[in-house]
Amino acid sequence: MKSLEKIIKILDYLSDVGRDVGITELSLELNLPKSTVHRILKNLLRYSVVEKENETSRYKIGLRLLRYSNSLLRSFDFRQIAKPILEKLCSKTSFTTFLAIWQSYHSICIDSVTPSQKSNTHQLFVEVGKEMPFHCTASAKMLLAYQHPKEIKKITNKNPLKKYTPNTITDPEKLMIHLLDIKNKGYAICDEELEEGIKAIAAPIRNINGKTVASITITGLSKRISSSNMERLIKIVTNSAQEISKKLGYKEGKYFKKGKLAVK
Repeated sequence: MKSLEKIIKILDYLSDVGRDVGITELSLELNLPKSTVHRILKNLLRYSVVEKENETSRYKIGLRLLRYSNSLLRSFDFRQIAKPILEKLCSKTSFTTFLAIWQSYHSICIDSVTPSQKSNTHQLFVEVGKEMPFHCTASAKMLLAYQHPKEIKKITNKNPLKKYTPNTITDPEKLMIHLLDIKNKGYAICDEELEEGIKAIAAPIRNINGKTVASITITGLSKRISSSNMERLIKIVTNSAQEISKKLGYKEGKYFKKGKLAVK
């Protein structure tokens, strides 16, 4: 095995396990002599490609690789990565689809796709730049659920929960319980909470670090998003979110834990 291949195997393992690893484990798992592992790690440590925990003598990915990965991610336009999947979701469901990010206590639409007139006689337009309230829209609730609990309380205490429809959640405690349920399920639903007759389904998009960085949403008339097709639509939306997440480097099950708000 060539030296470069051994280096790549070690770095891949450190990246995949996501924790500090000792020389013995690396040697056993990668079928490499301890002396070889030690020599490679020693050289990588010199250039900050890996870091060593002095108390345990275990190693993890270093800051130099983090700088490289950040540079690579900056070179990508997130919307370009997500656009084909956004269009596919729109085509598959015949609903308006959009991407949103979290900013200033709202979700902000950064891209949207509207179905053709032929497939949808009642079109809903979501304009790029449109702000959506944090407590009564699927995209915003999805993103709010991944904020730190202290940040959520700060937001709900500072901003009144305006009532838009009879279904709007206006009690901060009920909203906290609702957000926990959203995080446990992995999707959010707007059930005519912002506008009567309109529903939406959103799912989280995560990056290489497991952080939720955006949401993907479908929205349409309530009569077209009903109990008869809700389960199928949720599956389609969550699958689309997972597809984008994978393109951003996310690995399913590596970071996410249910039952608590704001793990990442």
